[in-house]
Amino acid sequence: MKNILLSGLTVATLAAMLPETALAHGGQYRGPGDVVPPGGGGGGGQTGRPGGPTTGGPSGPSAPAPAGPATGGPAGPSTGGPAGPAGRPGPTTGGRGMQIGDDLTKWSFWWEFNKDPFIRLRDAVLQGGPQTGSDDFYLGSTRKSAARDSLRPTQEDIMGEILPALKKAIDSSDYKDISSSCMIAMAKIGQDHPEFKLRDVFKPRLAENTQEVRESAALSYGIAAIAGEDEMKMLVDLALDQGKAKEASNGSVNMRTRAFACYGLGLVSYRNSDVAIKKQAFDALKKVLESKDLRDRNIQVAAINGIRILNIGRDSDEEKTLLTDAVDTLEKFYMQKVGAGRNIILSHCPPAIATLLGSDHERSDDFKQLFAKDMQDKGKIKRAGNAISQSCALALGQMCTAYDDKKSPDAEYSKLLLNMWNKHKDLQTRNFSVLSLGWIGGALNREALLKAFDKAGKAIEKPWCSLALGVYSHLQYEVQKKRGDSVNPDSFIGETLFKELEKSKNPSLTGALAIGLGLNQFTDAADEMREQMLKNQAKEEMAGYLAIGLALMKDDRSIEDIKNVVDASTRRFNLLQQAAIALGKLGDKTVAERLQKLMTDGEPNLAKLSSIASAIGFIGDKRSIKPLKDLLFDDKLSELSRAFAAVALGGVADKQPLPWNSAIGVNMNYRAAVETLTNSQTGILNIL
Repeated sequence: MKNILLSGLTVATLAAMLPETALAHGGQYRGPGDVVPPGGGGGGGQTGRPGGPTTGGPSGPSAPAPAGPATGGPAGPSTGGPAGPAGRPGPTTGGRGMQIGDDLTKWSFWWEFNKDPFIRLRDAVLQGGPQTGSDDFYLGSTRKSAARDSLRPTQEDIMGEILPALKKAIDSSDYKDISSSCMIAMAKIGQDHPEFKLRDVFKPRLAENTQEVRESAALSYGIAAIAGEDEMKMLVDLALDQGKAKEASNGSVNMRTRAFACYGLGLVSYRNSDVAIKKQAFDALKKVLESKDLRDRNIQVAAINGIRILNIGRDSDEEKTLLTDAVDTLEKFYMQKVGAGRNIILSHCPPAIATLLGSDHERSDDFKQLFAKDMQDKGKIKRAGNAISQSCALALGQMCTAYDDKKSPDAEYSKLLLNMWNKHKDLQTRNFSVLSLGWIGGALNREALLKAFDKAGKAIEKPWCSLALGVYSHLQYEVQKKRGDSVNPDSFIGETLFKELEKSKNPSLTGALAIGLGLNQFTDAADEMREQMLKNQAKEEMAGYLAIGLALMKDDRSIEDIKNVVDASTRRFNLLQQAAIALGKLGDKTVAERLQKLMTDGEPNLAKLSSIASAIGFIGDKRSIKPLKDLLFDDKLSELSRAFAAVALGGVADKQPLPWNSAIGVNMNYRAAVETLTNSQTGILNIL
């Protein structure tokens, strides 16, 4: 639903220390902690080779630090008041606590922003076969299918139970987190009720006094993919501060709401195949980028990423024309000469162009050449600032074809990325470069990654090499499946990672190795991983990634051990959530019931409720509906706790296989952070 990481304070500690009003939008994006990467395009973290002091990182939870002076007015809300106390995040719903001041170049940031397509949790729960421990394990094939399908909420469940409950909750409460959470939850369901339409719930809240509610309403149009004429016009008017939207906002739509409307336009298009809808959205986003008077970084970044997720096809002449216009607009914006403080905005263009074009478009080669030069700061326009080089490294990973031999068409770019891994001054650029080698794939990149892994420093470099080898293995695995070939893990890579896991004393490295082994499907490591998981439960992050790694390799033998971890983690809420997700991935049919019992056992601790409720939502088992409804209307609980129940209800009935904001978070340069993109409490990627 998006890594926000870094607090040695666990979720439980944060909940005890902070007021419950600190969280916005009903919850935070799933990441390993509480503090997002600062702005400035990698200004925080280390530069040069590992071992030097960190610079620029936050000393505690805070909003992203500006990359430079913004012009054109403040980025924050101008009316209605702030969404919540700045710099005071509440408990996360998706992660593990990490040390305050941790190096923001850690591999786990990337994994948490990009993990959803790898895990595909909902597919595993709703479509995967029954596993040991479930009631239907020994059923015949027909009954297995029926049992499997019975976990998915029916239309009767959605129309008779979930949507009416959310509507009742939003109508009976003026608390901002309940209002925002209910809207986002209803948007994820994306269906009108016979007695009310979603648009009629969202529209009046565009004029609410509370900023958070206004921007949640604007965003909900996009998540629900409501593309009626009136709704599209409303989103366009919100983005451009015009028409009825301007009137409804007391004379002016503030920048935060306009930014959220831009993301809404992108999301509507992402879920809609109608080219006319996509063009209408693009025309508005183009106007934002071309406006000479509009220089607020939040809305400009939102417009770039809105264009990135338009999801434009290439079949019809209309699609081809629209794709050309979109790329031309981004190129023009990217090539402008700006001050160093605005490079963070430009840095969102390379991944956007890469997403739109891919590797096989006729213009891909030109942009690969451009990004290669800019990554080295050798282009015609000097691109000072690490954010540009980081984004170019990511873009090349998405655009280049496999490096199988010296005659491969994109061989020069794989060679360049390897050179950047070895020599670039910015650590994050190096990390993204080695990861891109894994994405690109090919026999020679495999060889290069193994050599890099062998030479890498254990604390900082080797975890990224582990992740890159895992990504490489996973993509090779998918290629084999697509071709109909026999699917076999790369055993040499698996053995290499496993040998390192056996001797690793570094929790971060062990976690990265576990993910790499999981992506590699190297089940020979499972016994050792289970043992380490059980022995190291006090090291929540490490144990959580070991559980996820076991789930990725589909090790059914781990189910009982992971159940034991869940049962023993009643005060380790982040580990509890990770272990629960692992059980869901393994197809365990008892995990939802187990979580429900834990939710109601003992004291109604906010951190506990948030972790469990979000895990239930991610898993999507319809047996969670009644307990969550009970929580939603339990007056003994805090409003924020009830908001988490709304978040989970929306997750249970989510119409999409992946969380809605995966479209924005995947393959994005999260280090180029601005307040409305990823923030300790109110950015779009913080919202469940």
